[in-house]
Amino acid sequence: MKGTEASNDESAGDSAKSTQIIPKRLWSALVQHSEIPNDTIWGNASKSMIRSLSNNLSAFPLCVTSKGIFKEEFVTAGGVALNEVQMSSMQSKITPGLFMCGEVLDVDGVTGGFNFMGCWSTGYLAGGK
Repeated sequence: MKGTEASNDESAGDSAKSTQIIPKRLWSALVQHSEIPNDTIWGNASKSMIRSLSNNLSAFPLCVTSKGIFKEEFVTAGGVALNEVQMSSMQSKITPGLFMCGEVLDVDGVTGGFNFMGCWSTGYLAGGK
């Protein structure tokens, strides 16, 4: 996919400019949490830096402290096509062992709790009941 990989001479802090997958603010948080200086050139990044970033990409710890103010929440559109997912388990048909749920999927619902229910239901299935 065009524009999804950083070049070796690009700095860690600037890499989000060339990616269409990870929003810039999330990328900056991941790089900072991985303790990689923003001016680090990818070609000079140590294996431990790359390993730390890889670990954070796959298991970034998040602590939910509260819910937002009413009407502040929003729903995304688009995502993984449903024909690429085994609906009984929410496992990817393309990448075995990868399970998806909620707004990662290409599902849109009417406001009023339908999106929440879709997230909870698919999460239940993906989690193995």
